[in-house]
Amino acid sequence: MREKDPRQIQAELAMPFAPEDLEWRLQKVVEARELGIAVPYVTNRAIMSRLDDVVGPENWYNDFKPWHGAAGKEAQLCGISIRYGDGFITKWDGAEDSDIEPVKGGLSDSMKRAAVQWGIGRVLYNMDVVFVDVEKRGKTWCIKKDQQERLDYAYLKMLGKLNLTPAPAGGLRPPAVPEEPVGGPKLAPEPQPPEAKASETKGKKKSDRGACVVRSIKENKGMNGVVSTALVLENAVGTCLEVFARGSYPDLAVGTVITDLRLAKKQTDTVVYYMLEDFNLADTQPQAA
Repeated sequence: MREKDPRQIQAELAMPFAPEDLEWRLQKVVEARELGIAVPYVTNRAIMSRLDDVVGPENWYNDFKPWHGAAGKEAQLCGISIRYGDGFITKWDGAEDSDIEPVKGGLSDSMKRAAVQWGIGRVLYNMDVVFVDVEKRGKTWCIKKDQQERLDYAYLKMLGKLNLTPAPAGGLRPPAVPEEPVGGPKLAPEPQPPEAKASETKGKKKSDRGACVVRSIKENKGMNGVVSTALVLENAVGTCLEVFARGSYPDLAVGTVITDLRLAKKQTDTVVYYMLEDFNLADTQPQAA
């Protein structure tokens, strides 16, 4: 903290988040067409992690105060304080209590808004309108679970236009950086060439990378129950590469040697990542990824 000047702190706080660190809410629903407009928010867990990483957990704190909102509805104010020199600077913002778990929702939303005062998640104000398919669960309209790739794509596309790259993920969902959206919004569908999916796998061969050692492995389980695995692999010359795989791999652990890797390079605007599609455990039968 002492070694960083205010401009550096500001830049690090404002770094775009990974899609996994966002949550999406419906802003408007067209019930007759089962369509909605979704807007993104940074999760409170990601906000706290960003503050810890940039200034240190000992150099910031938050404070809450109740407030009387319009039309008699209660509201909450949140102030986020960051140490500068020998004192703290506090920035405040507020939000009305929510309809579900009112006070808890108001506290959570007020912290999100206070974080924006510090530049955290402010880039989300550049998002275009995102239409999603919705469904009714009980009396509440919700975003369909299969729309997550569309939302991730829209967010990453916005960052690409701004020539920005998201920071590493630290959220709850498994890594998900789609190459293109699934389907298209009903109001303005994007053209999807029928040969696109076939071209993704055509001509793929196992890469001749020799043996790699697993240096780290982390299993992620999303809110929709989908499991993915993030690994860091080191080759014979000491080069490390982070890759992702779908599913769970109980046979893999730190120090496990794998061979005959088949990696698929994915790219969306400025974001490049690798999917582990196939490999062999050393001296064992092939394992499908």
